[in-house]
Amino acid sequence: MRLQSLWLPSFATLALLVILLASSASARAAVPVLWSAVPPNEVYAGYSYVTQSYDQTQDNTISGGMNGWQGSFKMRLLPWVGLKFDASGYYAQHQYTDPRTYFFLAGPQISQHFGRYNLFVHGLIGVAHLNGATPQLGFSPSVGNNAGFPLVSNFSFAAAIGGGVDRAFNHFFAWRITGDFLHTNFSSSSTQQSQLQLVSRDGRISTGPVLRF
Repeated sequence: MRLQSLWLPSFATLALLVILLASSASARAAVPVLWSAVPPNEVYAGYSYVTQSYDQTQDNTISGGMNGWQGSFKMRLLPWVGLKFDASGYYAQHQYTDPRTYFFLAGPQISQHFGRYNLFVHGLIGVAHLNGATPQLGFSPSVGNNAGFPLVSNFSFAAAIGGGVDRAFNHFFAWRITGDFLHTNFSSSSTQQSQLQLVSRDGRISTGPVLRF
C-alpha cells in the first residue's frame, strides 16, 4: 500500500513534466524567429504546373495544364519585406499547337518565420510571352495556323498573387510549396477575336528547394 501511494505521485509528476515540456516546445515553435538569425537572401528553383493550357480556346476540346519550371530570387529590404524577381516557363505538346509560355515578374514579398517554417505572400507584376509552333509545319505562326486554332506570338502584361510555405532543414536549406493566381492579357488573332479567346486567368503551383544566404 505504501509503495502504491509513493508510485502514484511519481507518475503524476512525470506526466506533468512531459506536458510542460511539450507545451514549451510548441510555444517555441509558435514564436517568430529573430530576423537577425535568418539569412537575408534566398534563391528558389523547382517544378511548376499551370492548371490550364495556353492554347485552349472556347471551341477547343483540348484540356489539361502545362508542366514547366519556376525560379526566383528574393533580397530583404525590411525585416518583413523583400523584393522578389520571378521567372517561369511552361510547355505542352498538342495535336495542333505546341504552346510555350514564359513569365518574368517582380514585386514585394512579405514573410514571417515560425520555428522551421517560413510563411509568405507576394504580389508580382511584369510580362508574359506566348508562342506556339504548328507541329505539321514546324514554325511559329505570326497570326494563326492552318488547323484553325489561332495562337499569336506576342507579349502581354502579367500579374501573380499568391504565397507559400518553406520548411527549413538547416540554416541555409529549405523546401518550398507555393501557389499563385496568374493573370495575362493574351488574345487570339484579331479576325477571330469574337469567336476565340485564349486563357487569361490561370492557377500555378510549384515546389522545390530554397537556398538562403
